[in-house]
Amino acid sequence: MRVRHLVIAVLGPALILLLAQTSGNAQTDPPADETAIRLGRFVVSPEMSVRERFDDNIYLANDTPTSDVITQIAPRLRLQSDWRYIELYMGAGAELGFFANSDDDNYQDADIRAGAALDIGGNTSLEGGFEWNRAHDARGGNDVPSGATKPVVFDDVQARVNAKYITQNLHYQTELALRRLEFEDAIDRNGNHIANDDRNRLETRETIRVLMPLDLGREAYGEFNLNQRQYDRIPDDEGRVRDSAGFQILGGVRFDLTNLITADLAAGWMAQSYADPAFGNIADYTLRADIDWAITRLTSIGVKAARQVRETTLPGASGILAFDFGTRISHELRRFLSITAEANYTDEAFRQTTRHDRTSRFGLGLEYQLNRFARFDAGIAHDMRNSTSSGHDYRRLQTQFSLKLEM
Repeated sequence: MRVRHLVIAVLGPALILLLAQTSGNAQTDPPADETAIRLGRFVVSPEMSVRERFDDNIYLANDTPTSDVITQIAPRLRLQSDWRYIELYMGAGAELGFFANSDDDNYQDADIRAGAALDIGGNTSLEGGFEWNRAHDARGGNDVPSGATKPVVFDDVQARVNAKYITQNLHYQTELALRRLEFEDAIDRNGNHIANDDRNRLETRETIRVLMPLDLGREAYGEFNLNQRQYDRIPDDEGRVRDSAGFQILGGVRFDLTNLITADLAAGWMAQSYADPAFGNIADYTLRADIDWAITRLTSIGVKAARQVRETTLPGASGILAFDFGTRISHELRRFLSITAEANYTDEAFRQTTRHDRTSRFGLGLEYQLNRFARFDAGIAHDMRNSTSSGHDYRRLQTQFSLKLEM
């Protein structure tokens, strides 16, 4: 009930305003796409993908790994409005996973999402969105209780509303986002009940950003983020109060050099304060980078990096001070055939404990466009984790191939 009230409070005014504008905007619709599937004023985009994946360590075990073949079936449907000044969308999808040997690890994920965007005059825009996800944490994850006989299923509900206002010298952006997480309980190998309600929480994030155009294709900005993380159980089963509040201040620059290099680079300071004195506080530098470089018409490079504080319910740990870095190189061999190589690295320090994980991943992929409606892709990836905590190292090799059909 609390989530429903929060969603209505955030999205209600935005959706009323959007629907009020619909009739006037419908008079200036763009030309229709004759090849699109239409349902009234909406374009319908169905898609279906089927993937076969081999995983030689499905539980991320340090020794005696368990391998399996997983069949993943993912249908999805999206409806998009075609009005000029107002955009409405709705979508629903699922991912069904079937293990060849371990039926207990089968899963049925699903999601529903909707949103709207409205151009209010020449310098103001408003956008809102809602998502519901039924997902799972696979066995072997840090926050999944040891000994669980099945993946932990959880609901992830998110709502957001943001607004943009443009003046001659400055651009203003603000966003309010809510996220509600609820986890189901589990059963261990001895038939005992495992409570997961310690992980249930409400997360709130407020963002304010001010941008200043510098010249054509470049702008500097300052950004301020506030967050609150409130847990249902106070204290939890370990006797800890995990509620916290934090902030992040960033200064950065965004630029687009003739569509050859686009980048968003920012750095600043972040802090997270915990209600439980035993957890102390986390304060450190933060950064964010997102770069796309079209080296040639056929080859592109992407780089992403971020440093942030993540949540964990690992006993004794207040949070995770994490650094993520990834790079991706894509090359088009033919108009219908491309290859991709990627590398990712994650450094996670579990604060208030001695645990420190370093995880790396390397992968190669191939994509073949059969026609405008179907494509085939295949890939291989190897990842490994080195941890200062005994028993948490692992190595894993995965291979996959899939067929995707879409309109």
